[in-house]
Amino acid sequence: MKGVTVTSPLGYVPLRRIAQGWEFASEQALEAFVWSRLEELLHLRPFQRQYAVIGEICDILALAPDGQLTILELKNTEDRYVVQQLTRYYANLLEERPFPDEIDYGKPIRLIAIAPTFHRHNYIDRQYSRLSFEFIQVRVVQEDQFYLELKFEDEGSQPARAMLPYQESPLSSQPGDLADVPELLIKWLGACSAAEQQAFLRTRQQILSFDSRIKERVEAILFG
Repeated sequence: MKGVTVTSPLGYVPLRRIAQGWEFASEQALEAFVWSRLEELLHLRPFQRQYAVIGEICDILALAPDGQLTILELKNTEDRYVVQQLTRYYANLLEERPFPDEIDYGKPIRLIAIAPTFHRHNYIDRQYSRLSFEFIQVRVVQEDQFYLELKFEDEGSQPARAMLPYQESPLSSQPGDLADVPELLIKWLGACSAAEQQAFLRTRQQILSFDSRIKERVEAILFG
């Protein structure tokens, strides 16, 4: 695959600083950007996003021109269980076989994991699975400007790049007297625009600053 650089049709993309450089402010922001550039980066047509099947939610379903289905799972951090996730999505989609007029189930389903790094367990799980998995590394590159870069396992393939219209996420720049923004809240706000994030965080600051007895409590939400 030849290298390619494309620009984004989206507004500013929320990024945040990390020790190694930069990353997307959330997994949702990464997913939204990759979805918008699938055809240029991976030569696939966006088909379904956040598609629910038998209790599982697939990040992205994409199609090749010949109707071959690709399932993509995106991670903003290393994840030990991405192979198992993709395996479940594969099984569920084969059981349900949705969109038979558009998906050719006679062709093998491609399973792609996109993440900044892959754990040793990911490679072990892949090695001993009967399915075929593709691992693509993603990173944010800062040069003259910012780029999303996808690095493929094939040594003969050049990385694919997409230009990122950068805007630093305000999620980590709260006043020092406030508690850090909870990780769950960061995930929820990650797909919002910077203006929406700022408005929400200003409201949060006003509420928490009103009285010292007001506290923020984070609870996991279970969906049944």
